[in-house]
Amino acid sequence: MVDWNMGDWNNFYLLIGGTAGTLIGLIFVVYSLGVERAQAGDSDRTRLFVTPILAHLGSLLLIALALVAPISALTRALAVGVIGCLGLAYVANLALISRKQIDPAERDILWDTVLPIAAYACLTAAAMAWALTAPFAYALAAIATVLLLVIAVRNSWMITLAIASRPRK
Repeated sequence: MVDWNMGDWNNFYLLIGGTAGTLIGLIFVVYSLGVERAQAGDSDRTRLFVTPILAHLGSLLLIALALVAPISALTRALAVGVIGCLGLAYVANLALISRKQIDPAERDILWDTVLPIAAYACLTAAAMAWALTAPFAYALAAIATVLLLVIAVRNSWMITLAIASRPRK
């Protein structure tokens, strides 16, 4: 049986997906403008701070695609579960790498590790809820996606401020 009717949630995920796609484009613009203000060690900072933002926004885009597609609840659960598990693995790996390579003063454990882990864990729980046809699956997925969006926007803003405050070469 195909679950084509997500009711009002369709518009929510269309908005989330559109927002994520737009922000991905803006990240590339900000990063391109910041190239003239590059400093030593920026390749590591890019990998550990900018790439996760793109990964979170990319996850949001994939989540939106999976949730607005006319697929069964079980297929939806599988897609969202894979995204959630990959996100958890990515953030955990990133936390271990950044612990060794980045100065503690540059890291914000709450926004870079704790909240993303909570969002991806909530997404994984939503996938399990869909697999069990629990009615709260939509709410769990919404909480996870809004949290990922807030994390990405906040971290993007912090990076934009950091780049803008640097002197030009």
